[in-house]
Amino acid sequence: MPADRFERVLEITQDILRLRELDLALESIARGVADLFGFRYVTIVLAAAGNRSGEMTRRVLLGYEERVVQTRRNELVNKEELLALLAPQHEVFENAYYIPAEREFSWERAIFASEAARDVPRAAPDAWHERDALCLVLRDSEGEMIGYLSPDGPFDGRIPTRETLRQLQLFVNLMGLALANAQAHRSEIERSRLLEANQARLRHEATHDALTGLPNRTFFQERLAATLEHARARADRVYAVLFVDLDEFKAINDSLGHMAGDALLIAVAERMRATTASEDFIARIGGDEFALLLVHRHDLGQVEDAVEAIQSALVAPMPIEGRAVYNTASIGIAVIEPGEERIEEVLRNADTAMYHAKALGRGRHAFFDHHMHFEATRRLALTSDLRAAIEAEQFNVEYQPIVRLDDGRLQGFEALVRWRNPSSGDVLPGEFIPLAEDVGLVVPIGRYVFVDACRRLAEWRRRAPLLDLRMHVNLSVQEVLEPDLDAFVALNLRRFGLSAEDIVLEITETAVIRSNTLSLGSLARLHATGVQLCIDDFGTGYSSLRYLHQLPFDALKIDRSFVESSDGSLGSPPIVRMLIQLARAYGIDVVAEGVETARQAEELIALDCRLAQGYHFHRPMSPEAVAALLDAMDQRDPIAAL
Repeated sequence: MPADRFERVLEITQDILRLRELDLALESIARGVADLFGFRYVTIVLAAAGNRSGEMTRRVLLGYEERVVQTRRNELVNKEELLALLAPQHEVFENAYYIPAEREFSWERAIFASEAARDVPRAAPDAWHERDALCLVLRDSEGEMIGYLSPDGPFDGRIPTRETLRQLQLFVNLMGLALANAQAHRSEIERSRLLEANQARLRHEATHDALTGLPNRTFFQERLAATLEHARARADRVYAVLFVDLDEFKAINDSLGHMAGDALLIAVAERMRATTASEDFIARIGGDEFALLLVHRHDLGQVEDAVEAIQSALVAPMPIEGRAVYNTASIGIAVIEPGEERIEEVLRNADTAMYHAKALGRGRHAFFDHHMHFEATRRLALTSDLRAAIEAEQFNVEYQPIVRLDDGRLQGFEALVRWRNPSSGDVLPGEFIPLAEDVGLVVPIGRYVFVDACRRLAEWRRRAPLLDLRMHVNLSVQEVLEPDLDAFVALNLRRFGLSAEDIVLEITETAVIRSNTLSLGSLARLHATGVQLCIDDFGTGYSSLRYLHQLPFDALKIDRSFVESSDGSLGSPPIVRMLIQLARAYGIDVVAEGVETARQAEELIALDCRLAQGYHFHRPMSPEAVAALLDAMDQRDPIAAL
């Protein structure tokens, strides 16, 4: 909690404790809600002390027009009628209810900021509707409802986040305690104790994350400082700091909205609590980052066991808003040395190790060692160079032919991006593409490749009109989720005189899973235009069959891991046979990638695989080499030549 908000809450608490008139105390609470949480209107309804009749009175109407205050203040509200409306499905937290305008909600005593009809559409999914309602129930020490507080008209025009609602609930609970104290005219000693309790609660809020209930970064650093002292005294034990970063959080939050993102963070926190030992310390230190302090382990093996348990817990599907959401976590581990003294250094080491783990591939973990500082520095420099490369268009595209296995004729090409860094030479795609994805630069790179691929295909189709060539272009998750992807593709097809069927867009099965199937809508729109879709690296993800059934693919690529082997034969014939039969059942093409020997090609032909690519046929080629290849080929139509 920011210091200014903390001081304001203390000021309101002390104000309530001093006030003897109930309505003044209630108005102070209402102004606190308006000031601290950004609402234009606040209503407070309260039962008279000791009143068990079920009737409550509207005592405060803050922000409303005078005519509304005059006509609605002091009107009676039936407690039982209100409780009947507050169904469990509307409860966000205990005693905190959000009732959207779209839900059936008819209550003659409700006050809304305007008379807008319920069926007026919401401006945006997270926009506040003028007939939305918030209700925070007030209860006495015995759990009996004594009233409620209802804020309306958020200044930012948005539905409050779960975190904001949680803070609001905490504030109302604290003020309820203060109000109960004022109503009961407790002694000065009791009032002092209540103030101390409120300060302790506020201290808890200042050191804990309101959304997940976990300690925050400040509290984690305090605990780490104490642990460094213990580590110096217990050299026979292993202590470690873990940084956990959720790999898929941004895609989920951007596509499903912040409520789904909040739900994911809560689920992650619960799974980590259930997985770690009671003496370990878990904190949420950033948007999608968590930190863990592992204590009293006997050896590094036990640390690794704990890390693997966390990753196993987080990789399992999480039910979020009625759908299964998949997530992985990258974890960096910094073992605390007995002589370690600087908190900042331990945290930096764990953070560096986490980025190293992410570079290895999602869902991985890594222990810190000192050479990682060099890698982190290099990564920072490479990111800067990558931005410059995009501005200067330092990339070039090579093209690997895709051939028909029966007669070796060209079917098309796959576009493969290459980067020669002027300061360090060639950078492997396996290094700069994941980096571009992490830092949000992959979309401009992908679009550069797509434009070049369209230009080359148009040129080569004119050069070899009888071959009916197609171009395969890879898409990343970020590209698929771009809202204008279909418009961008259509624009460049028109620009270069190509038809939709000339392009095959490839997305890996893992990328589909990483997007938590949020790419379905975008892929369906593309497919509706006639663009062909291919699922790449098929068979390497979690749920191959399910995604093949759900997604509108026209082809699949058998991953090279099922094709290659040390002796030059087909690596996994039973799996390859099954995938080919599966594709045939769905009526889609199959391309085997990574074919490096004649023996592999022969075995694929025997399994009735139609298309392939790999070094056995052609390596990736420059555009000039492709042009020469086309010029040297016999392009006669085999049917016309008979």
